[in-house]
Amino acid sequence: MVRGMYSATSGALVAQSAVDTIANNLANANTVGFKRTLLQVQAQPTTQLYRFQTDPTNTSGGAPAQQPIGALGRGAQVYDTPADFAQGAIASTGNDLDVALSGPGFFAVKDGNGALSYTRDGEFTRDQNGVLTAQNGDRVLDANGAPVVLPQSGKVTIDRNGAISVDGQGYGQLGLVEFSNTSALRPQGSNRYADTGNAGPRAATNTTALQGSVEKSNADVIRSMVDLIANERWFEANQKSIQTQDTAVSEAVQTVGRSNA
Repeated sequence: MVRGMYSATSGALVAQSAVDTIANNLANANTVGFKRTLLQVQAQPTTQLYRFQTDPTNTSGGAPAQQPIGALGRGAQVYDTPADFAQGAIASTGNDLDVALSGPGFFAVKDGNGALSYTRDGEFTRDQNGVLTAQNGDRVLDANGAPVVLPQSGKVTIDRNGAISVDGQGYGQLGLVEFSNTSALRPQGSNRYADTGNAGPRAATNTTALQGSVEKSNADVIRSMVDLIANERWFEANQKSIQTQDTAVSEAVQTVGRSNA
């Protein structure tokens, strides 16, 4: 019974993790460039059970005989929480500094401490020095890894390859990056991803920049709501299983071995 409590507890913990993950996806359903988080679950390692018993016909004693019973499952556990980088819908904004990406690429950005990260959020603006920045202040990088600096006035044009011009004069090209292994990208908060060292960054060749648009979140609200209800019920089922087994253990402790005399 105690083993059953452990299994039910592991199931409840996985269900709670699923609820938290889905809730985060729902909270970012309107976040530009957001990629929903998936939850991968696997079985915990099994334990081999054996029966150790001394042969009662052996009057001289001896070592207990070992008889295999079989494998015992120990419940479930979270294996990983990767991002789903599927393309989101493109929405027109009419803002010349907004850029949506169609394809697998990312914008390269650096924060105030110089930390490099990647994002699909192309809702850009200019700071007081003309530096192209994300909404949180991260500097947008060009193809050479330097911040993009633009005049404070003039007609900004960004072509499908990310080349930037203002009133016909060139100002570099957006640093669009693709990865050979997106599973090695890890979320850093603020809709940013960092390369853990195995992502394989390279200059984008299959990505198109669309000026005056943004990519919407790829979170599916209806599916998320259905999954949220299912996982809440899964949590409740495991919770009831724990309570039932706890009651059985309590009754066993109080009644087993009690004398009726």
